[in-house]
Amino acid sequence: MISKPFFSIAIPFYYRDENSINQLYRCINSVKKQTFKSYEVIISTQNIFNRLNTDPVLKAKMINIYNAENIGGFIQGNINNAMQNCSGEWIKILFSDDFFFDKYSLFKINLQLMLNDKNWAVMNSLHYDQASKKIHKPLIPYFQENILEVNTIGSPSAIALRNNKKILFDKKSWMRLDVDYYFSLFEKLGKPQYIKNVFIVNEIHEKQFSSLLLDKDKSTKIKLKKELEYLINKHKYKKKSFLTIFYLRILIKFDRLLLSILYELFNKYFKSLIQILYKLKYEKYFK
Repeated sequence: MISKPFFSIAIPFYYRDENSINQLYRCINSVKKQTFKSYEVIISTQNIFNRLNTDPVLKAKMINIYNAENIGGFIQGNINNAMQNCSGEWIKILFSDDFFFDKYSLFKINLQLMLNDKNWAVMNSLHYDQASKKIHKPLIPYFQENILEVNTIGSPSAIALRNNKKILFDKKSWMRLDVDYYFSLFEKLGKPQYIKNVFIVNEIHEKQFSSLLLDKDKSTKIKLKKELEYLINKHKYKKKSFLTIFYLRILIKFDRLLLSILYELFNKYFKSLIQILYKLKYEKYFK
């Protein structure tokens, strides 16, 4: 009898162009390099299933590819399809344009999860700029009560959750699908665990859906407003004033600017510095 893996790496994929295939290869290679080997890879794709299923780069015993072409929803249905096919003890979401920073990531995540009884976890992020080929802009994640309006965790690639406690993404959400999901996890599973010394790299590129919304037209603004209203009602959240959210965003921008400066100036010692900052500022969010 084959024992189930500790991790299921859930990767939602959608083909946009050949670069999206290269991003998927990079993502998969960052998994294959991991020193911790108790994992499976679950790829759910909303198009080109036949191509991926016969791709020699993706031919490996631990990689399973599932067809999500007929599954509805925005990206939520694709992520849900991947998660529903996971057999590991823990599900590690990893978007196809993101990747593990180093080969010890799963080892460090496993070690810390085994020492804690939390049902979900968050980990640090870095950002890769496609144009400059530079890794920068670190982010320390944490949950706070206004996350529906201000995302302080980042991409879903920065989370992991117990398979037997999994919650699916809401297909009625849209651009706030991530913060809606984090709020749902908090409501049902409590506060997350913070994973130290692990970084997920998020690529910043022009074809990200969030990037395409920078110049929003009137209809898009209306849709975003309706989505927030839906989530406010769903979670019984009291919307904060403009000034409150503005002030919170300024504080977060200052925090992230400080992290970026420290990363640039003291890269060699950054992991030690981030632990000091965590103790001073962020640890309170996990108690």
